[in-house]
Amino acid sequence: MLPFRAPPETLGVATQVRTTLLVSSLHSLRRRGSYDDYLQHLPLPHHATITSMIAGQWAPMAVGLAHYAACQALGIAEPQVRAIGREVGDRIQGTFLATMLRMVGTVGATPWTGIGFVGRLYERLFAGGGGVSVVKQGPKDARVLFVGLPVASIPYYRTAMNGVFEVGLDLFCKKSYVAEVRGEGTATSTVLHVAWA
Repeated sequence: MLPFRAPPETLGVATQVRTTLLVSSLHSLRRRGSYDDYLQHLPLPHHATITSMIAGQWAPMAVGLAHYAACQALGIAEPQVRAIGREVGDRIQGTFLATMLRMVGTVGATPWTGIGFVGRLYERLFAGGGGVSVVKQGPKDARVLFVGLPVASIPYYRTAMNGVFEVGLDLFCKKSYVAEVRGEGTATSTVLHVAWA
């Protein structure tokens, strides 16, 4: 349904991450009272950058990796990480998808409409390389493959991404189901199975 913009082996790896993603993640950690513990796990060289970040800018991927590694070290249970991902997704996708829906019109919009925008969303959140493809597997399910994405090496990020996807799909359906396809990812790739009712 949505091919890679170029052969995946030529896409390289993302070298930058949008600070909007990280700032939204930090907001959820603060709400849960985990921010001070998070700072304990964050390497000192990244403190100044991360504590002064504002949304809407680009940060080196090293900052994103440090952020998600510190989140992983918190040991938050998977259901809560998914809930954090939903909150982050609500912040970063709500405005983006609402704009896209206005462009295409809401009449006849389906989860396939939302999934069709995943490439644009990727380009808003990551820069420098990598990409995403979507393969339709049935009338209400798809396989989403991210490549060239260094943060995919961190379980916390992958679990949170499930929640981000759920929020996006929930704009178009009654109930969505998103799960990582374990064992198929690499240090720079991850595979999601998405379905809905």
